Amino acid sequence: MRLPSAPFYRLLVVTLGLFLWLVACQQEPDAVPHVQPRASNTPAKTGALATAVPTKTATARATAVTITQTTTTTTTPEPAPTLPPPPTITPAPTTSVTLSPTAPTSPTPAGVQSPTGQPGALVRLTMNSRVGVLLDEIPPESRDQVANALLQKPDDYWQELARQQVSLTYNRLHFRPFFYEMLKGQLPLPPESLWQITLGEDGPRRTTIGGHDYVLIDYAFTSVLLTDPESPGKAEFLLGQEGGRWTEPFVLPGDPTLLLQRTGNTCINEGGFPPNSYDSENVFLFFDYTCTADSGGAAGCHRSRLPTLSCLEALGQRVGMVETGMQFERLPWDIGLADEVRLAQVLHTEAPNLMVVGEELETNRIIYQYFPPNSCAAQEACINGDGWRRLLQFDAMVHNLGAEPLGIGRVIRSNPLNTMFQYNACHDHYHFANFGEFQLGVNNQPSKQAFCVESTSRLSNNELSPLTHDYTCSNQGIQAGWVDEYQAGLDCQWIDITDLEFDGESLTMPLTFRFNQNGFLCEGQPVLNENGELMWEPTGERTAEGLPISRPQCDFVAGWDSNNEASRDVIIPVVGSFVTAPCTQGQIGPLRNCGFRLQPLPPLPTPTPASDETAQTPMRCTPGQTVQLSCTIPADTQPQTLRICETSAALGVGTACTFETSLVNRVVGADGRDISFTCPLPRDANEPGGDYAFYVAPVFPDDALAIVSCTAVP
Repeated sequence: MRLPSAPFYRLLVVTLGLFLWLVACQQEPDAVPHVQPRASNTPAKTGALATAVPTKTATARATAVTITQTTTTTTTPEPAPTLPPPPTITPAPTTSVTLSPTAPTSPTPAGVQSPTGQPGALVRLTMNSRVGVLLDEIPPESRDQVANALLQKPDDYWQELARQQVSLTYNRLHFRPFFYEMLKGQLPLPPESLWQITLGEDGPRRTTIGGHDYVLIDYAFTSVLLTDPESPGKAEFLLGQEGGRWTEPFVLPGDPTLLLQRTGNTCINEGGFPPNSYDSENVFLFFDYTCTADSGGAAGCHRSRLPTLSCLEALGQRVGMVETGMQFERLPWDIGLADEVRLAQVLHTEAPNLMVVGEELETNRIIYQYFPPNSCAAQEACINGDGWRRLLQFDAMVHNLGAEPLGIGRVIRSNPLNTMFQYNACHDHYHFANFGEFQLGVNNQPSKQAFCVESTSRLSNNELSPLTHDYTCSNQGIQAGWVDEYQAGLDCQWIDITDLEFDGESLTMPLTFRFNQNGFLCEGQPVLNENGELMWEPTGERTAEGLPISRPQCDFVAGWDSNNEASRDVIIPVVGSFVTAPCTQGQIGPLRNCGFRLQPLPPLPTPTPASDETAQTPMRCTPGQTVQLSCTIPADTQPQTLRICETSAALGVGTACTFETSLVNRVVGADGRDISFTCPLPRDANEPGGDYAFYVAPVFPDDALAIVSCTAVP
């Protein structure tokens, strides 16, 4: 038997020394003062929070935030957090969070039996933080009134804000392997139905964060991951044994709402996503506090455009920061706790089985968007024409309820065996071309979609669902217990509804998602040849280039396709977008993209052309010229937000624009406001420009809507 060489022993000594150093770095620091739960002023909720929302670069050392208890309602400054040092691979110190004996420490029993009958692993997540409402954008004359109204908000309002802040940890936890030079795995958030938010006993208070005016409340977040015994150690070395702890550091906005409106794309990490995939409503998918202004390119933070500030600079200047850490602790095995936090049954123990999650289709919204003829959406046939289009965006999700991963495999640029993957030049990656299709109504042509099939969130919480996986857009597949989700806002994650015909003010139509209808994904056991190689079979389909498409042979499990389709009714108003829909997530202020109403303007005249001339399109302003308006609101009304949007001549409506795409967005108070903007330029032959539309909303949604009157200033 050959003995190891001397370099082996040197390597062994170095490795042992590194291990001892890592352990020393994880000494227990001073405990963060725990959050004493407040007496609730809303009906008590039993067990876990019931609202379920399914929820990528080495990391900085965490410094847990110290929660300051105060009873005053006057504006008391709180110190700005110390920014973390540049990212390193040094383990962050662990901080424990102590909950009051009266605070819930585990969710309501889920009623799912153990799929193995054997011990698994439990990991507790805890985070102490502060969350609140930024008041800087509220006019001074009404700020105190708004603050007092916020101080009276019920507990569920503050719990929803806390959940939104916790959700901003998603990207760095779920895509964690991309952010470390050392080998580390995902540390996914538990399903949101298992989240516990305990509010501080002193309730909300008026204070400041880094000079920003706030109504703020302390809270503690806790939840529990249930998985197999090996997963915690694969995700993080220090969680390999019971009692092991790790803290993942975060810098979060004090107010988690309106992040895109306030900071632009400074905190958006687009790495691995198609261009133009983020919007104001899905920023939690992309939030990364380590993004810098010069981080560009396909693997950097910013694919669409480079900002002028880093995320930390933008948060400090425009929002206010909270420095905290998500703490992970490997708990002793406790079958009782496991029974309480176990979620999702396992349908097949020896194969993958994918289910369409119908509830996700209920998250949908309408937008107006302009597409030039050479747009990616036009090239991919995601729209029925160019120009202004009205789109129904929606979430879609498939959940692997089997105990085995559904592996598609590594993408090969030229594979004559199958050509299942098709390169998308606009998105600059390969798509799996037979994922599924979406249909609105029963007579409309289904829209066939191609995607990167990845494991994006862990919706199961049980002993057969690992915490980690190796799937990316280059090695596609869905881990056991994980989901592949497509959030509204992603490019082409929509149905074009521009040409729908309406008989009244709205239409109610079924929105249907059909997954894997042609059996390209093996929900069963792959068929191998005598050499252990995957066998293929022809499908009769061909690529756009005329190449034949094959699929892997598969012994499908019984009933594999019984849960591959889901449908939900959606209500589509004749005009408007999600900007004119009610606010549902606690958004306030003039930057929000909800709660606006169209304020009609005088109709444009209908020209009468001379006999030898063609009709000229009537215009409200001269394209490219500055429009100056003097605007007022009635006496004894609260400040209003006036948002001015382009109109579409082809569609004959205003485009109900977001803050980001508006011509101008201004607050009009008791003293009135002068407003100027550039008259819309022509976009194409059908969109000559020269017109705009008014949309109005009270700055504080609890106030009454008022008319904003504007006159032209010569």
